[in-house]
Amino acid sequence: MYHTLTPWISYGVAVLICGFALWKGDRWLRFVAAVYLAGWTASPFVAIRDLMSPEWGVMAIDVLVMVLLVWASLKARRIWSIVAAACQMMSVASHIVSIIDLRIYIATLVAGLALLSYGVLIALLAGTLSALRARRLADERDRDLHP
Repeated sequence: MYHTLTPWISYGVAVLICGFALWKGDRWLRFVAAVYLAGWTASPFVAIRDLMSPEWGVMAIDVLVMVLLVWASLKARRIWSIVAAACQMMSVASHIVSIIDLRIYIATLVAGLALLSYGVLIALLAGTLSALRARRLADERDRDLHP
């Protein structure tokens, strides 16, 4: 589990944004938010405490999340889904690079993964706000057509 306050703050932000997407998003936003939050929740349980060992369990979860986000992106065909999938792909690439070259500092990897995770969260937030706006415009259009 998390031993410092910083990951808990990030997890709280993820819960808020994913919760907002689950509450107000369309079908694909809800799917991606559920997958991403499940992956984020499961990661600390498979994390290795040794800073010099590769995080095989976390990488496996990230690969699974990446595959599901790419699949959702191909189905949803929205910009936010492409950005979310791309950020998740870069997270998996970061894991692979850290395994190939063990000279990469763990702090650098953790910082990169954190920034990329915020990229996914920003894409989810933008997609949710876009879905809300589209829903509101459709409601206004319906009220104008059927007074």
